[in-house]
Amino acid sequence: MVHIKDTEQLMAQRVAELQELIKGHPQLPLNISSTLLRRYLHTTRGDVAAAQHLLQLNYAMRNKHPQIFIDRDPMDASSQQLLQVADLVPLPGLTPDNNKLLFYRLIDHDADKFNFTAGIKVFFMVADCRFATETDGRLSDGEIPIFDMAGYSLRHITKTVLSSLRVYMKFVQEAHPVRLKEIHVLNCPSFLDKVLAIVKPFIKSEVFKLIHFHLPGADTPYNHIPRSMLPEEYGGEAGKMSHLKEKWVQLLQQQRDYLMEPSNWQIDKCKKKSSSSSSSNSNSNNNNNNSCNTITHSFKTLEID
Repeated sequence: MVHIKDTEQLMAQRVAELQELIKGHPQLPLNISSTLLRRYLHTTRGDVAAAQHLLQLNYAMRNKHPQIFIDRDPMDASSQQLLQVADLVPLPGLTPDNNKLLFYRLIDHDADKFNFTAGIKVFFMVADCRFATETDGRLSDGEIPIFDMAGYSLRHITKTVLSSLRVYMKFVQEAHPVRLKEIHVLNCPSFLDKVLAIVKPFIKSEVFKLIHFHLPGADTPYNHIPRSMLPEEYGGEAGKMSHLKEKWVQLLQQQRDYLMEPSNWQIDKCKKKSSSSSSSNSNSNNNNNNSCNTITHSFKTLEID
């Protein structure tokens, strides 16, 4: 029998190992918290090398698309407008299978008020806040996003920014430190085929198999999701959505400096070049050159086209 204390000690040991590996990549931010590293290790089931790779991929993508991941402010006009239009709320607690439910829906159905790219930026800001503050309790074994399409219209489709959609899909499928277990789409409209024609080319086949589509008014979601864990508006006992959302709006405000500080997210390319230069001038020239080339190559290959 594995005791919780033993598991925690093993995780702490692996966090220390990952911290040592990161020191060999000075271009990465120096202030990545042990809380965040724990999430990467949890996502890779304790595999330190895999966690390092996922971390590098995450930061490489952030730096390739700074307009999404770095140049952001939860209090700016576009973010605040988005929060008036949509709910992006991690629900409290974990399912019996130790999964986290995340709920997304429109609350203002006026398509003219919907900013697609702002929605993606807020999505990742909420996620980054959650990952940075997971200091109590166990981490989920997986994530179950729930998208309610009620109020989503054909006009909303025209608001889709394909370049932002591509970044979003690539990141959540390859660089996000979570394990997707299921995806539920509620209140599917009659024009769902038109939505899928846009998004399906960006979805990996193994991820698409995780998606469950539910008709308006159907009880089928409750075959997968504990009804009690949903907001009151959906027959659950988690409380009103507005109250649940307020907690996350406040957290975004509290973590504003963390989200906006470039040094938390940017790769320092000067340090990468400096590291390469110093390695090439060392006594063990060939070995260090190989090591440096490996680091440089790894970051080049991690930069998604």
